Amino acid sequence: MIRIKEYTQKLIDLLKHAFSDRLVYVGLQGSYLRQEATDTSDIDIMAVIDDLDFADLDRYRSVLEKAGNYELSCGFLCGKDELANWNPLEICHLTHTTKDLFGSLKDLVPVYTEQDERKYIQFSINTLYHEVCHARIHSDETEQKSRICACFKSLFFILQNICYLNTGVFPETKKKLLNAVTGEDKDVFKRSLAVRSAADIDSGRDLALLFHWCQRYTAEF
Repeated sequence: MIRIKEYTQKLIDLLKHAFSDRLVYVGLQGSYLRQEATDTSDIDIMAVIDDLDFADLDRYRSVLEKAGNYELSCGFLCGKDELANWNPLEICHLTHTTKDLFGSLKDLVPVYTEQDERKYIQFSINTLYHEVCHARIHSDETEQKSRICACFKSLFFILQNICYLNTGVFPETKKKLLNAVTGEDKDVFKRSLAVRSAADIDSGRDLALLFHWCQRYTAEF
């Protein structure tokens, strides 16, 4: 598995060389941040560049290739000005799921409100509901299983935000979230944790579970 501290330090050094003082921010996201990574996990990096232009995308790709393990690279590259004007609905989740490695993310993003957070949750639930319906109607069995895996991943992120909205505590890891949720939320989340691959999925059961969960929260939000 990747030695993430060594990797990120090498990456930051390469980014400084490539972008000089235009490099504004580097952060870690995803399973490596949550200490849930496996050998096949993506390396989720967020980077912010001042005055980002299209040619910088190729420059950034080249840096990732030099850093090694390019096939696992993932994440979010953004211009400083674009991030300052980002949709505030996403900022709560972004700031709670990104660890500063270089620079300070909170100094680069717009202010968000509780209403923004509620709207983010509502939009995410609506998107998940649509995905569940689409998978059941328009996908064959193999594709349904693939889509269900993605749906369960989305469920984790939504529940993190619901928990934060209700308690003021953002559960960063799956273990913390499992301890924080109750009732139907806990049942659905436990089921998602039991799914390690498509082979573990019962398409009818799992889509129905997600469908009814979304229905309930659509009414609440």
